[in-house]
Amino acid sequence: MGDIKIDKYLCGNCDRNIEDDKSSWYDLKNSFFKILSTIYQKLRYHNVSYLGISNIMSSIIPRSKTTIFRDFNRSMEDVEIPELEKTYIVNYDEQYPKEDRTQKYRLNILDSKTSRPLSDELFDKKDPETIKQYLRRKLDASQPIFIVTDFYSSYINILMDVFKENLIHQYCLMHLNKLIVNDFPKRTTISEEIIKYRLLNIFYNREKEIYKLENLEKITNDVYNEGDKSWLKKAKKEFSAFRHELELSQRRNKENLVFHSLEKATNNFNDMMKNIKSYKPKIQKRLKMIQKHWSNLTMSYHVPGAPATNNALENYYATSLKTHRKKQFRTDHGIDNQIKLSKMKRARLFNIKKPTLWDIFELARPFKR
Repeated sequence: MGDIKIDKYLCGNCDRNIEDDKSSWYDLKNSFFKILSTIYQKLRYHNVSYLGISNIMSSIIPRSKTTIFRDFNRSMEDVEIPELEKTYIVNYDEQYPKEDRTQKYRLNILDSKTSRPLSDELFDKKDPETIKQYLRRKLDASQPIFIVTDFYSSYINILMDVFKENLIHQYCLMHLNKLIVNDFPKRTTISEEIIKYRLLNIFYNREKEIYKLENLEKITNDVYNEGDKSWLKKAKKEFSAFRHELELSQRRNKENLVFHSLEKATNNFNDMMKNIKSYKPKIQKRLKMIQKHWSNLTMSYHVPGAPATNNALENYYATSLKTHRKKQFRTDHGIDNQIKLSKMKRARLFNIKKPTLWDIFELARPFKR
């Protein structure tokens, strides 16, 4: 990086021992190592191991993985993430990571508007009382609040106990879709697929898939009458290709699944309820569950800008603790640091313009030839 000579000498006028000031050198050195810490943080956010960072640093300035580990943890202790203003449209969910062999419980509240975490904490246990205390500390129970959760049975009592009449509770519609898909066997008939997609079509627009399946059902019935049993497999394969092409088209156009209007969703549900006795017991049970929780499934229609799913929080989980490699979180604060890195990314702290290593090298050469 550079050489600097710190002199000591005896003043000829006053006979005192004088030493050159070292503060400029210390400031320069601290700036250099701060930049290294930022590099470590960005690499750790992308799940690069300490050994991998050490190999990368060998092309810049050699650092052992132990030194990197120590400097990284020290730098994370000094990070301060700006707090969000109070918000009352939030997503709530839980995750269950492990630190070494110890089960942890991660409780998270996400601001729906900015997709930034209002709170993200680890606990050693997860019981109703722990969740209540957590919510009371992090949210203002005296104000109306819109909160999205999954279908965990205890949530409704916990939330009602904390927020009482101020609660506006929305169940995640994407989680409902997962429950619906799990109600059907992996190997379904075309008729069962039609019922499945009619259930999925209550809130999301799945009419293209239903139209395709109904056409396949007509062909299947005609072929079956002729004795060709292999057609079902061909029909399922054709529908799978059709569905895959729809998904690719949505990705290319950067589109999400379209929500039905409340009126359309109500009509779709009522149409299925008219024929509820013709379905299998498991499907009847699912329809009755939707009927029971209809108000909690449609709250998002009545609150402008409110989400109907926990997708933003699921995405946050996927980016903050996407892997559960045992060695990654074997040390103290391993999970905490990984969560904090994700918060820093969401708060755009990595985007703040800072001096580069080259800028520091230039400062180390005050006298150019």
